[in-house]
Amino acid sequence: MARTGAFDDGRGDPTATDAGADLDAVGPLTRARVAQTLLDLEYPLFQDANGDLGVLWSQAVFHVYLLGEDETVLQVRGSWHRRLALERLAEVLALLDTWNREHLGPKCYVRVLDDGFLSVVAESSTPLSMGVTDRQLMRLIERGVAQGLRIMRALEERYPDPVAQPPREMP
Repeated sequence: MARTGAFDDGRGDPTATDAGADLDAVGPLTRARVAQTLLDLEYPLFQDANGDLGVLWSQAVFHVYLLGEDETVLQVRGSWHRRLALERLAEVLALLDTWNREHLGPKCYVRVLDDGFLSVVAESSTPLSMGVTDRQLMRLIERGVAQGLRIMRALEERYPDPVAQPPREMP
């Protein structure tokens, strides 16, 4: 493949190829680019009934949304795979408040579902109205999922799955 420049002008790798340059070309944020990025990352991709893209993990389901009137805000939103009793609202809010103060991301919050249970959500949003390179898009999605998984792991430690524990002796 051809090099991107005839000389090293100090702005990048002098051995970069045209294919590498494509990763650094700024383009508009689109669903097609997000889908291709998820495929390139080899994430377990799905598309829901609304056409939204998502990724399945053992501890969470992540959706990747394009928000805003012109769909230029990339949002990676993860929901913990387990639900909590409404009576745990105060302690979960305290846990998430501490998390949000101590960590740069993701933003975490709790939703009360129609069935009265709690759902913990983690989201990372990035405005991209000026466009995004493929490399940047890949990093933003990776970051959103990785940061979301951090809080999901913390929730798993705090609220271990009771079925994964050995049964207690009955008196």
